[in-house]
Amino acid sequence: MSPVAILSPGYPDVSGGVTDHTARLVRHWGAAGHRAYVLGEQHAGPGMIAQRWRAVGVRGLLIQYVPFLYGRRGLSTYPDQLARAARSLGLRVVVFVHEPWVPPTRLPWLVLSPLQRRQLRRLLRHADAVVTAVPRWRDLLDKDAAVLYVGNTLGDGALPLGEPLATPVVFSPFAAGLRWPWIAGAVSRIGRGLTVIGATRPDAARHAGVRPWLRDEWTCLGRLPAAGVLSALANAPLVLAPFVDGITGRRTSALAGLSTGARTITSDGPLFDPVFRASPVTIATSAETFASAAAKAWKDPDSPEDRKRRVAWYREHFDGRALDSRLLEMLL
Repeated sequence: MSPVAILSPGYPDVSGGVTDHTARLVRHWGAAGHRAYVLGEQHAGPGMIAQRWRAVGVRGLLIQYVPFLYGRRGLSTYPDQLARAARSLGLRVVVFVHEPWVPPTRLPWLVLSPLQRRQLRRLLRHADAVVTAVPRWRDLLDKDAAVLYVGNTLGDGALPLGEPLATPVVFSPFAAGLRWPWIAGAVSRIGRGLTVIGATRPDAARHAGVRPWLRDEWTCLGRLPAAGVLSALANAPLVLAPFVDGITGRRTSALAGLSTGARTITSDGPLFDPVFRASPVTIATSAETFASAAAKAWKDPDSPEDRKRRVAWYREHFDGRALDSRLLEMLL
């Protein structure tokens, strides 16, 4: 069994997103007999780090890439320097692009977008393989880039149902691109309130994207441990998860619920992954169709068979162990 290395800034202290993905990789690769050395900070010299890894037999390096992991403006030469140092010592380098660069849709991003684009392309020139979870990013990166989904990073398998919650549920309320006006419209149409997982009421009241829609009858559960999140989602009668860019295989806030069999309503968008066209997930294309679908789902009874069907579809496409095993094969 060969050790591997992962560059994942913020690990293990910054929870959520890439850190949760890295933690799952460490867990699954360790269970398969491969120790993972994780570098969670960028202070040590790339050459020295690469030499240490080589000395303990590391054969492959995974670079977890989101531009803002590496600098306040998403600009840093560190991942490129580490990739060069690792390859010079014979390590195989794989770059997992979770996000490529900011779109030029805001004034500061008009400058940052081309700089981040150039930064990533320079890094990819020193990679042996490139991976992304979003098919529409594949053509932006490299014609040979592999598509590998992230899926749910909170745990494996659906949990047994207990007492169902009395309202629809939103998980990870501060997720980028979450369409809160759509959610508020659907909640108003249903008329039963909302359970928010991942924020306290004071947190929600301070957040500019959530504050205008916050209502007294909403229940805010705060940040729960992974098992608590999955338990709540398993008891959710309906999960509301519409995104500006559409549902993709990297949206844990939607896929965690689906992994437990929860009925989920999400949205189309420019990054929408066609794998969801034939899925048991309801796809809305507007605020009105989202609210209508939510109201209809609330009235229609769900069943254990429906939940089993959703869990089976999720496991077919997004099983974490299978995904992480494929990524390990690319490293070795």
